[in-house]
Amino acid sequence: MIEIQILLLLLALAAVAISWCCPASVALDAVALWTAAVLVALAPASAPWLLAATVGTPLVLRLGERANRRGLAAAAWSLVLLSAFVAARLTPGVAWIGGAFFTLRLLHVVGDWWMGRLAIPTIRRHLRYQLFLPVMFAGPIHRFETFDRQAERRRWDAPLFLAGIERALVGAFSAFVAGGWFINRIANVADARTKGWDPFLHDWSHAAIEWISLYFVFAGFTAIALGFSLMIGLRLEENFDRPWAARNLIEFWTRWHMSLTRWCRDYVFRPVTAVTRSALAGLAMGMLAMGLWHEFSIYYLFWSFWQALGVVLTRLALRRIAFARVPLAIRMVAGPLSVLAWLSVARPLFSLISRMFA
Repeated sequence: MIEIQILLLLLALAAVAISWCCPASVALDAVALWTAAVLVALAPASAPWLLAATVGTPLVLRLGERANRRGLAAAAWSLVLLSAFVAARLTPGVAWIGGAFFTLRLLHVVGDWWMGRLAIPTIRRHLRYQLFLPVMFAGPIHRFETFDRQAERRRWDAPLFLAGIERALVGAFSAFVAGGWFINRIANVADARTKGWDPFLHDWSHAAIEWISLYFVFAGFTAIALGFSLMIGLRLEENFDRPWAARNLIEFWTRWHMSLTRWCRDYVFRPVTAVTRSALAGLAMGMLAMGLWHEFSIYYLFWSFWQALGVVLTRLALRRIAFARVPLAIRMVAGPLSVLAWLSVARPLFSLISRMFA
């Protein structure tokens, strides 16, 4: 696993070199071509679909606009994209590298075009946007408008390049040292210390450590991606904003994997809420989309329900309890600990329920 991660980082770093070795007018086209070659080499089963969907999306939207069938074109093509995503997830042995991020970016383009917020991109601009190697594997789910605007204004900027190097190095330390080596050592110590505990508490402690490890690894790889993007000359959207400083679960979900939560807010929560006139329905479907994006499993169905329940209970608590009267120092410690406790209890609780009904 480490070997493939390092290989992907080296290939993404090569994209930085390609972007500055080519003439400025075609630099990002060259990066897109390099990304396509990497996908074909590493994911030959799914690469043809990813490339076809990238070229096909502007064509489908153009046909829908000419026929004055925007809604039908958007709905039909979104169904095709989602079906391909589900089929890949349910097909063992298919390497779907970057497919989850890729599918959400495609749906973003389709959705914003249907709502009249985005003009149909040319195939060339869409290829540059979708086939941008630094963000293919760890995100963020960046938006087309931001990327395209910066691509047109891109120029050499030494301070930005150096800031990208710094960001990438900090991300590598977070992913490989803090999230990998250091947290693994803590997990081994915790395993030895909790062997005699109740199985539920033992699993809960390990799940809490896994959440912390996930942050350092995922945020680290995202920082590397953003650092490489800066080195290419593009400043993309942030994905994390000190999530473990959040003092409640609602605040946490505005700080954690922000590009995904914003995508679910814009394309799931708001439409469902508008149709059903129920924020609870929108919340439930948004969390379900977030859970199934990670994995198709019974556990993530439960996870989605659990997180939605936590948001509802948090909102009720904020309305009825005067947290402002609690000393700030206590809130700053108790808040993140309560968030971690709620997030990490989901897996041991699911295991407990599964054993009860086994």
